[in-house]
Amino acid sequence: MSLLASSPRRRPRFSAVVLADGLHAGARVLGLSLAERARRVALRAGADRVRVVTEPGDRTALVNWVRAGDGGLLVVWAADHVVHTPLVEPLVEAGADRAIAVGPDGAFAGAAFAGTPAAAAELAASPDATAAAWQAGGAARVPHGPIARFPARTPAERRAAARALEQIVHKPQDGPVTRWLYRPISVPITRLLLHTPIKPNHVSAIVAALGAVGVWFVAHADYQSVVVGSAIVLVAAYLDGCDGEIARLKLESSRLGAWLDTVTDEATTVAYMAALGWHNYLRYGHPWIAGSIAVGLAGYAVTIYGIYYYLVVVHGSANSQDYVDRLRIVDGPDGAPRLAPAPGEALTGIWAVLPHLGRRDFVNWGALLFAAAHWTHVSYALMLAGGVVGAWKIGRDHVRLRRQLRELRERRARAAPAHG
Repeated sequence: MSLLASSPRRRPRFSAVVLADGLHAGARVLGLSLAERARRVALRAGADRVRVVTEPGDRTALVNWVRAGDGGLLVVWAADHVVHTPLVEPLVEAGADRAIAVGPDGAFAGAAFAGTPAAAAELAASPDATAAAWQAGGAARVPHGPIARFPARTPAERRAAARALEQIVHKPQDGPVTRWLYRPISVPITRLLLHTPIKPNHVSAIVAALGAVGVWFVAHADYQSVVVGSAIVLVAAYLDGCDGEIARLKLESSRLGAWLDTVTDEATTVAYMAALGWHNYLRYGHPWIAGSIAVGLAGYAVTIYGIYYYLVVVHGSANSQDYVDRLRIVDGPDGAPRLAPAPGEALTGIWAVLPHLGRRDFVNWGALLFAAAHWTHVSYALMLAGGVVGAWKIGRDHVRLRRQLRELRERRARAAPAHG
């Protein structure tokens, strides 16, 4: 559970019905049929269970099925449209007894939510007629988010829908190197993998295997091995983007997958640094180089511990890009004290560029270029320095965070009697 002030409120319990009784419901876009994508969208929005209606006669049993459930009802019309989570999540979060999704023009957008058992029974009895009545009045009109719903009756419409959905592979945390060097290659690979049975975790396993092979090559004295190994690690980095892209496009994200991805990333980075150190030890023969590997490993261990302590305890995330170095204690939406990112001055000039140079996507390319120039001593020195500096910086952040967590517990303990 996140300790941040922006933590989302708990969503209501509800069942979901996907109306896919049309000619185009089986059409596939980015590896999923319209009906299956809508089912996954409903589950991602928090539905306890989902029923997919593929034949007109299946609608007659909806009332009894809904009554056997608990809570409200979400209905998604997906017979001839591609839908995505921004269509239904605002509906669920609105918390209204009766609500319909509307587009930018105010027209009904193919999703309705009933927040009470009575409204759920009404919606299940006749979804089309009830949605039409709710459009006329008596229901909250909730605008959907971006990339929410697209027509998919013709091949041209389905291609346009696929292009629109592919926008979600870009994350706000993507730096310039990822945006301009990695995504243009990883996205076409992902586009091919979407039409195979390969899952995101399969890709993560392949990335881990490639990383291990690349590191093994790097840990040799000869020039050819270190170049080949660095190239393999770079290829693994490109594939590493595909697992997350597949997960987002096919709605297959999971905490296990997120942790598998991030552990693979960190292990490959640390192992590559150690392998570079061993390569330089074999190349130059200085005993202190072997000793410096232990220093680097200790530095990376402190850095990784500090970052992931924050992610697990404070943020509830498995993505190292969610790390925030400075926090403050504020009053949360429920009045209880929480943590929030502390405001800071925007970086300018070279200081705005340096964070991007330290990112893994840039390091992988830099390591290959240094290896090709046979400057592995330079790349090792930079990675070693990164581990030491990271340990100093993240270590200080961690000590400050521990103090804030103690203060947070004390403030909550003092506030508990008042709330009780």
